[in-house]
Amino acid sequence: MKRLISQTVRPGLIGLLIIFSLIIAACSSSAAAESSSGALPATGGETVQVANNSEFGKILVTPDGKTLYTNTVDTPEDLRCTNIACTGFWPPYIVEAEPTAGGGIPGSLGTVTRPDGSKQVTYNHQPLYTFYLDRQPGDAKGNGFTDFGGTWHVVNLGSPSGGSSSGSSSGSGGYQY
Repeated sequence: MKRLISQTVRPGLIGLLIIFSLIIAACSSSAAAESSSGALPATGGETVQVANNSEFGKILVTPDGKTLYTNTVDTPEDLRCTNIACTGFWPPYIVEAEPTAGGGIPGSLGTVTRPDGSKQVTYNHQPLYTFYLDRQPGDAKGNGFTDFGGTWHVVNLGSPSGGSSSGSSSGSGGYQY
């Protein structure tokens, strides 16, 4: 009986392994085809907006409400966050067309061409990023992180409304422009 079971199970197991291998190969070749184009996919619309954040005041956000950040060592001439180790945590704000400013944004918007050819939005010549742990509109969990050679800051346009001083007294307040 044991011999009969092992003879019928092995071919079934081998068949499953072959099917699993084919699925893995198909997935990896389509992923390779997608990444072979080189450019990061667009991460948002072309509009940068202002949102009120209870901790940081008026901040810049994407059209879907994701908080935008800058890094103290990143410049358009010397983008430091270009590899997956960095962009996995700090996705660059990539667009397909020139960005436009929503109401109430002082300063200038532009783009910088990344090494992969994609267009990253800049604010006052500072490249903009989102943070992977910001899940809800208004989340600003990346402010004050020091990694990848610099410190990350929320793009803060003004103090919190309502007179709250908790954002700046903690020592991790947003970077003011």
